[in-house]
Amino acid sequence: MHEETRKSTDKRNITSRTFIVYTGLFLVMVCSIYSYFVWTNTSFIWERDGFTQHYQLFFDYISEIRVSINEGSISLWDWNIGLGADVLYSYGYYAIGDPFVYLGLLFPTHLMEAAYHILILLRIWAIGISFLFFLRSQHLSHHSGLAAAIAYAFTHFVIFNVIRHPFFLLPLIWYPLLSLGIEKILKGGSNRLFMVAVTISALSNFYFFYKLTLLTVLYALVRFAYLNKKWDWVSFTKVFLKAAYAYSVGLLISASLFLPMVLGFLDSSRQSGEIGINLLFYPLEYYLALVQHTVSPGSYFWLIGGFPILSVFGFVYIWKKPDYRFIRTTVIILFILALFPFFGSMMNGFSGPYNRFSFSLAFFFSLALAHFLDHREHMDTDYLQKMKRVLILFSVFPFISWVFVDWSIPYMLFPIALGWGIWGYLKLPSDKKLSYLNENRLVIALVMLNLTANALYYYYPFGMNVMDSSIEYGTAEEAYQQVLADGPEYLPDRGLDPYRVGVTSQDSHVRNQFLYLDVMGLNSYLSITNGYVADFAEAIETAGFQIIQPLRNGIDDRRVANHLLGVRYVITDSENESYLPFGYEVVEELSNNKNEQYILAETTDAYPFAYAIGNALPENDFMELNAVEREATLVRNVVLEESVYQELSLEKSSNESDVKKVLFEVKNDENETIILPDDAIRIEEENTQFTIVLENPNELIGHEWFIRLDGLDYRPFEQSPWLRQSTNYRLAVNDGHQRKSIYQSDQYSFSSFFHREHMLFNMGYVTEKDEKEQVEIVVDQPGIYALDEITVYAVPVSAQEDERIAAEKRARALDIHVFSDERLEGEITADANEILVTAIPFSTGWSAVVNGEESDVLKTNLGFVGVELTAGENNIEFTYRTPYLRMSMGLTLVGIILAALNMKRWSKTNSIKSND
Repeated sequence: MHEETRKSTDKRNITSRTFIVYTGLFLVMVCSIYSYFVWTNTSFIWERDGFTQHYQLFFDYISEIRVSINEGSISLWDWNIGLGADVLYSYGYYAIGDPFVYLGLLFPTHLMEAAYHILILLRIWAIGISFLFFLRSQHLSHHSGLAAAIAYAFTHFVIFNVIRHPFFLLPLIWYPLLSLGIEKILKGGSNRLFMVAVTISALSNFYFFYKLTLLTVLYALVRFAYLNKKWDWVSFTKVFLKAAYAYSVGLLISASLFLPMVLGFLDSSRQSGEIGINLLFYPLEYYLALVQHTVSPGSYFWLIGGFPILSVFGFVYIWKKPDYRFIRTTVIILFILALFPFFGSMMNGFSGPYNRFSFSLAFFFSLALAHFLDHREHMDTDYLQKMKRVLILFSVFPFISWVFVDWSIPYMLFPIALGWGIWGYLKLPSDKKLSYLNENRLVIALVMLNLTANALYYYYPFGMNVMDSSIEYGTAEEAYQQVLADGPEYLPDRGLDPYRVGVTSQDSHVRNQFLYLDVMGLNSYLSITNGYVADFAEAIETAGFQIIQPLRNGIDDRRVANHLLGVRYVITDSENESYLPFGYEVVEELSNNKNEQYILAETTDAYPFAYAIGNALPENDFMELNAVEREATLVRNVVLEESVYQELSLEKSSNESDVKKVLFEVKNDENETIILPDDAIRIEEENTQFTIVLENPNELIGHEWFIRLDGLDYRPFEQSPWLRQSTNYRLAVNDGHQRKSIYQSDQYSFSSFFHREHMLFNMGYVTEKDEKEQVEIVVDQPGIYALDEITVYAVPVSAQEDERIAAEKRARALDIHVFSDERLEGEITADANEILVTAIPFSTGWSAVVNGEESDVLKTNLGFVGVELTAGENNIEFTYRTPYLRMSMGLTLVGIILAALNMKRWSKTNSIKSND
């Protein structure tokens, strides 16, 4: 059978039939990969971020929309997100701009978990559909389009993020549309599609829009160069202006969400992050993973491949084909970007070098596959030899990896074996091969088999068993309820006397659940968190501080901080009673439907939500104190910015405090005294202990006490260029009554890493019954540590004094008349030169009216809203609106008008051309 005869029957272009057949193949893939999830009642909800962020925020956002529809109003602030937060900032990164989320409104509340799963699968389907539209513009055939669309829709970046971060699937939908829009512009067509694609991708997620912008610019430049053999600056300028105009208009249309999100990010706690590694080279094992993960499942710094082996063959095929060199050039550039951490950081917004732009590689490998399948009859022995050499490399590579880094070999065995089988078939003479139609069908089946095998090995127990990290289907909402022992019904209505509910240092699992329960708490776990609140948490050196969780773990049971933030109740497991801050007494014992025991503790010493104070301290003076003194100072003072302090005539407080230092010795496990500072403390074994021996234990009775370690640093014993070496460690302090620990994250955990040069442990209140003589410091990781200083602080505590201070503040409290999501109104009688201090997280979105006149909102205590009071009666009104929202909506209107004019001009131009 001749090659021309073999192919003559099947060179149909991509049509509507292709989209229908793709949908059928998609359903086959879904059943093949995910049926075991159904069989084992396993969800797509990852036990970490999936449970605490993705599903919960999806559920809550849909619930908020329904409430807004029923009430006819939209709230821009929610008191149940951490200390209170902007709704656009909090939901925008995850849900607001995702068009698929709104389909959740079609499902009843009791089917929201089913909706979450169905919409993930719908996103995967849309990935292939989007790519088919692009492939159709390239005049590819029906069968090659089907194979490439399946390869793109089920690439490992998709499989990985079905569980990990479902909204990371969106850029795979938008990138083909952006590229198709560029194609139309480059070929003299309309810029309307590009404008629409820019608008949608900018609305859906500002983080990935940054990557999509860079990737689209790369595509446009490379494609222009290959479409224009001689660089023509006139043509380039014309194309550039046409694309830039469409991009600008699309960005303007999206401004109502995009601009507030970007500005919110710039004010967020994310700006505290550090990059702990050098930006020149990755560990060698990363470069080994670069090869291994090309055809096998896995991720290393978010470099994700997992392409079908036929896509690799396709890339080999197009390597020297002039018509497809733009694919080769773009992939080479992308791989160069993946080789060096600096470029990874650049592509990640100059933060940690996570290579999340690697989703674009699937686009080009799948495109190469489509072109290869349509022109495979032109292969000669030279191409087969190149494919053979690639297969030899992949065949030898698992053993190289095993020698250097001890990776599991089976990851790559199936795709390699499949590759050798396909290569053997391609060597057959034409008369020994299948008909062209059946061969196309076989190719599609092999692509599906390859990707299914990769997915099964990644998810299932016989492989990497990632599905074990997902929670059981149908249990998420019940788990949210159980954080407060099956619900908050036993808590009093906050009404016009708002209060917060806290947890203890042992409750690290409590993240966003209070949002679900409609309870005002402390902590949130979101990608955009108030940077001013983080400043406050850093200043008092909260032990549990993380970049996006500044007030986690009950603020380490800090008494004053809990009082200051209005924490009236603490709920925790009954085993954690010893961790309750001083003055919090158990008032109720609770249990959930799993018979887990909880306690509810209450204090009468929490400060009111807003109160007047006349003593002030400028921020510079405040920051000169140690962290324990800073917290103690906030009892009687308000901290103001230097310029505000100079402008207002407030009484300056003394820097003196009752905080004192306690003498002690540090001894090792051989009872030898350790002299600090020491930059070379060798820890040879895991969980090595040191002992702090107090010289006068009686000093601590009637005091809260703290242990602070300063000048900390750590490095492993052996620095290997071959392997990624963890630099994470945990220090714990155990006094026999409490065990507190602080974690230093790994330098490669880019999203959470910051160097903890100091650690402050709150060891609680000491009574005569639990007098302390010594405490143990436990170091969990072997290595070389530096430590400059250990300090033990003691703060006198009196129940009568706490009660008196709280009563004094209640007497000076704002009498609240209105307390809603975006509004706080009340009245207060003030003396001259006083500040109203609130527990409202500071944001430039808050405005204040005092006695009918606008007043400047002050930043107080580093992170909270305040306002200047006048002597006598003060009627106060605080109102919130997302910063720059009105301006952003105006820009959106401008963008819509420009888009309409652009469409009118294009229609007019087309009409003139038609008449000619």
